[in-house]
Amino acid sequence: MKCAFVLGFLGLLSLGALRAEPQIDLSAKPLIKRFTNDEWRIWTSPFRKSSYSSRAFAKYIVPFTLVTGALVATDRRTADILPNTKSQTNWSLRASQVGAPYTLAGVAAATYLVGMATKNRKARETGFIGAEAIAHSQLVTLGLKAITQRERPLEARISGNGGTGFFRGGDSFPSGHASGSFALATVFAYEYGHDHRWVPFASYGLAGVVAASRMSGDRHYVSDLFTGSTVGFLIGRYLYKSHHDAGLDGQLPKRAERRMPQIAVSAHGGTLAWKW
Repeated sequence: MKCAFVLGFLGLLSLGALRAEPQIDLSAKPLIKRFTNDEWRIWTSPFRKSSYSSRAFAKYIVPFTLVTGALVATDRRTADILPNTKSQTNWSLRASQVGAPYTLAGVAAATYLVGMATKNRKARETGFIGAEAIAHSQLVTLGLKAITQRERPLEARISGNGGTGFFRGGDSFPSGHASGSFALATVFAYEYGHDHRWVPFASYGLAGVVAASRMSGDRHYVSDLFTGSTVGFLIGRYLYKSHHDAGLDGQLPKRAERRMPQIAVSAHGGTLAWKW
């Protein structure tokens, strides 16, 4: 089922490529090259020396490792905090459908189509990069699930094997709903957060609700959600930083551009100006 969702996202990307901005060549061949290059860079980032700078290591890698380890060690305990009744899990699973891959793909597609209809380039870019973020997050999540094979909380209770549940044929770690929700939320937050401060709170808040509902739905441990959310955030941030058109934000010119005078000459005279 999830593989079908990923293929659907790729189809959406191909459709969007036919109507993308003219200054970006996103026809079929360049699109595939862009997507595969991004996927390669995402998977190989842990093996590149540049990912382990002193600042990144101290600020991100060490805290993430410590928090994930602590959560994994306490997962069995935290999974039993809630009563896990049938009504609780049913309602939670219904709520979590907001973060299902097909729902997120619909949001990205709707954003893109609204941008097309209103000639809003930012909305088109948000929908397109958002769709890419969802697709990449699901591919990475599927790969990590296949590697870790962790039992889901309910499966672990039935098996009674104890331990952390890794390498037992499951598909719990990390959460695909959390990764996809945070990937799309991050794109929205970066695209609109500069002009509308409420957007990051709303997008991340909704993604957080989706993640929490997966735990209360007895489908994931806290570490599954934390790792999935982190993966989604990093993928969304990477794609935004890699493919965002800075001209859409009206950002200040670079320092070098400020030093270069802008000269214009017409029949009525000339002007000399600098950008600031």
